[in-house]
Amino acid sequence: MTISQSYAEVISMQHTGAGSWMKYLMYKSPATYRHCVRVALLAEIVVPYLPIDEKEHAAFIRGCFLHDVGKTKVPNDILHKKERLNDWEWSVLRKHPVYGEEILRNQSFYDENILQLVRFHHERYDGAGYPEGRKGEQIPLFARACSVIDALDSMLSMRPYKKPLTASEAYRELERHRNTQFDAVIVDLVLELPEHEIGIYLNGI
Repeated sequence: MTISQSYAEVISMQHTGAGSWMKYLMYKSPATYRHCVRVALLAEIVVPYLPIDEKEHAAFIRGCFLHDVGKTKVPNDILHKKERLNDWEWSVLRKHPVYGEEILRNQSFYDENILQLVRFHHERYDGAGYPEGRKGEQIPLFARACSVIDALDSMLSMRPYKKPLTASEAYRELERHRNTQFDAVIVDLVLELPEHEIGIYLNGI
């Protein structure tokens, strides 16, 4: 597989209205921006195995790149806090999926699959997520898939309040949360990725 074409498509978004918000995110929170780039890379590795039409592949990758664009509207003292967030701060941070969808709609961004991915990527398969508490297949497929790879990158990346997990530890966490936080079908798909393909991502973090 090659990552060049789709990666170039993601980067080309910098010249769009949505891309300008991602540029702002890059300056506001470089760590969040880098996370979005890595999630887009993971999306490119995962997308050939998803049960979606090939013409939708680029949209999934773009959506994963944009998934945290709403964090541009989260105050810096919350976004950059090194300690765990209190309940009020957490409630503010949890609004970022809705903010993200609003940003894209205000930029005349009409790809409904991407809009739904951005809004629902923090829903949980068991219904305990946000912003709407959707469960199971009420959550759009794009969002269910992004949820898994978003979590995987988060677990493998350095955070202000925790050390990254090893790949084997992160895989065990995905396995542990099958059909609770995550769609088990997507988890199994990610866990069964060929080593040489997931290695493209792991060698870059």
